[in-house]
Formats: sequence, C-alpha cells, structure tokens
Amino acid sequence: MLGNSLEKCLNCSYCRLMGESKKKIVFDKLPSEINPLFIDLPVAVNLFYGDPMLQIDSTISYLKRLEEVKHRGPVVIITKGSFSKFPDMEFDLDLHFAFSTFGINSKYDGGNLKNFENNLKLISKTKYKYSIEYRPVIKDINDSPEVVENIYKMANKYNAPIGFCGLQVNDELKQHFIENNINFEAYDGYELGLKKSLSQEVEDLFYNLGEKYNVPTFRKTSCLISYSHNLDRDYNAHYYRPNEMRCSKCPMKDKCLEYKKEQDSLDIEYVNIPFEHKIIHKEKHVCMLHRKGICKFANDDCKNISGKIIKIKQGITSSDLRVIKWLTGYTVDCDFEEIEYISDNWL
Repeated sequence: MLGNSLEKCLNCSYCRLMGESKKKIVFDKLPSEINPLFIDLPVAVNLFYGDPMLQIDSTISYLKRLEEVKHRGPVVIITKGSFSKFPDMEFDLDLHFAFSTFGINSKYDGGNLKNFENNLKLISKTKYKYSIEYRPVIKDINDSPEVVENIYKMANKYNAPIGFCGLQVNDELKQHFIENNINFEAYDGYELGLKKSLSQEVEDLFYNLGEKYNVPTFRKTSCLISYSHNLDRDYNAHYYRPNEMRCSKCPMKDKCLEYKKEQDSLDIEYVNIPFEHKIIHKEKHVCMLHRKGICKFANDDCKNISGKIIKIKQGITSSDLRVIKWLTGYTVDCDFEEIEYISDNWL
C-alpha cells in the first residue's frame, strides 16, 4: 500500500477505519526502494481513510513515482469517488481501476448509483483495465436478487468483471454500530467479525447472475486482478483453499490449479526470502488464524490445507506473510503478529 489518509472521506457506515484507526497514516516508500524483488508486487494507491479521488493530486503523484521506477506489478485504485477527476493522461503502468458499489443508494453508503454508472461509462472509453467491487454485501440490506441483478446488467453493458465480499467488522466498528444504532446482521451460522461471511444462497446468486450476463465473477479481489492482468496465478494463493474460495466457479481455476500442481512437484527446499525457513510437504495443515482463535468460523478447507508450504522458524508479521505469498506462490506455516508493517529483514 502507498498513500496517505485524510481526515475526511465519504462516511460509509460500514468503514473499518473508525476511531483510532483514522489516525494519520503515510506509507510513502515505493516497493522497489525497500527491496528490488518488490517491483512485481501489486500496489494499492491511497486505500486508506480518504478516497483516492478525494486526494487526486496525491494519487497522481504516487502514480508518477511508480512510473519513474518502472514498477511492473498491477497498480490498483479502488474508488467510489468521481473518475471524472482523473486527468486525461496515460501512465506506463499496469494500472487498474476498481469501482466500488454498495448496489443501492443508501444512508449507509457514501456513494450513489448515478456516479457509479457514470464512472463505468467514462472508463469504458479509455484503455485502462477496470472492474466492479460489490462490497460489502450485507444481509437484508443490499443482497436481494433485484438489487444484485441491476449491477450485473451494468457490468454486462460496460464489460466489467465483478468481485464481491461480505462485511468485515473489527471491535471499533462494532462500537460504532452500537453508538449509531446501526443494526447490521450476520448471515445465519456466522457472527460479524474478521471473516467476510456470506450465505451459500447469496454466493450462488452472484455466480448464477455471472453466468446469465456473461460477467466474470470473483470471490476475492486478488483473483480478479490476477485474471484481468493475465497473471500466471492468483497472487494471494487462495488456491490452497479451493472449496471455500469457490475455485470451481473462477475463471482463474485452470491457471491456479495447474500452477499449484507444478509447484508441489518441485524438488526445492528454499526460496528467496529473508527468513529462516524450509519448504516442506504437509497434509491437513490448519490455518494459523484458526489455530490462534482469531477466526472462529473455519471451514473444512481451513483445516485441510495440503501441499508444499513454507515453514518459517521465526516470528514474522501478518504483512510479511502476505508479501511472501505474493512473491512465492506458497502459503506459509509460521507464528505471526497482526501488524500492518513488514519486517526490517526485507531491507
């Protein structure tokens, strides 16, 4: 992530950046300035409190800096602001715009459908890659067949793939709901928390509409970005949990499963990461989030991760873990702390 946080945004009721989370954030160092290996990593620009279009000068500045160092990985701008603010200029980057929508005009959401469709109309006339982020899907708020189908009709009209997910809630956001009398409910069998859970019925609704309107549909944004940018695999390695991630429905299915099959067959013990480790084969590995009790709603995939994995013998951060997956394609067995910064080991 690159960018700055602002003191104002679009005031969406479900935003996780509440309270102390709104503290001023500046992530200013380009990936390749930290480590040359990072030149191929995906980058999100100004994905903090404060939409990228609300700070367009800052957003453009980061794009120019990435262009100067010839960054090769996907550069993603996720916005529900007005794309009309983006200047009529091209960047020598693998740039992607993801237009976020709540699906309806709502008191809970800072965007609106008129601006959303206008964004699609404008970007469809450019050479940029783009997509739709339908999120968060909330029970009995924006998950009805009529509401979702309306967005799929727009996706078909403007030739945009769709990524979707449920609501993720931290402790500060729970308190915000209480203080503001916001009564969002979890789907049956779940509770509001870390897991962006949806009912099977709602998931099926998205995939069925994707087939009906010929719109590529993705449970995870990284899968959508990997597809749109013709990568060899999902850079977030969700293929280790193919049932939970509904890989059978994903346009990346053949690429990802073939990649994992080939990777599992490689006779190597080490990869280029700055931590003491070894590559091992493991059956029925359990996700660390479940083992630590952080995630209470593990499914069968979360407790049956199989194949070659990286076993790290020292403590790392959750951000290290994600970067390792992006760089190597392997999932990781390790002890980690949930921290938004990577370790100095990478320098």
